[in-house]
Amino acid sequence: MTPDRLWKLLHLFFAFSYVGSLVVAEWNGRAARATQDWTQRALLFQIIHLSSRVGGFGSLVLLGVFGNLNSIGLGYSMASGVWLRWVNGLWLVAVLSMALLNVANSGKLVTASRLAASGGSAEGYESALARWRFGNMIQSILYLALLCLMVFHWPS
Repeated sequence: MTPDRLWKLLHLFFAFSYVGSLVVAEWNGRAARATQDWTQRALLFQIIHLSSRVGGFGSLVLLGVFGNLNSIGLGYSMASGVWLRWVNGLWLVAVLSMALLNVANSGKLVTASRLAASGGSAEGYESALARWRFGNMIQSILYLALLCLMVFHWPS
């Protein structure tokens, strides 16, 4: 197997992993919002947090690394055209959004849910939930934009 084919395989693998983490977050988030049991919410948000940290953030970082290695093998260069700059710019926004909105706020949701499950106050839950949901929306938009750029790339 040539390195170019390996980079492509790994790029696609991490793309599926990243999108899979978004699906896990969406459906577990719906289930967490539907239940009134704080113990179940804590468990569901823990699943989301782990999935977002490893399958989301980790895969997104590696997706960009192997995507850039693959683009070099395909002859694309950031110096010769704007297409790859757009792709990398959107990827960086996705990485920052995943770290600052999704991962950070899913951790806050786990903490607030566990506290409420043990009889404490769920202070900060609503604001963390709103920021986390906004992060999910941003990730979905960025994922679709990046997918369109990958499929319908313009010549440099």
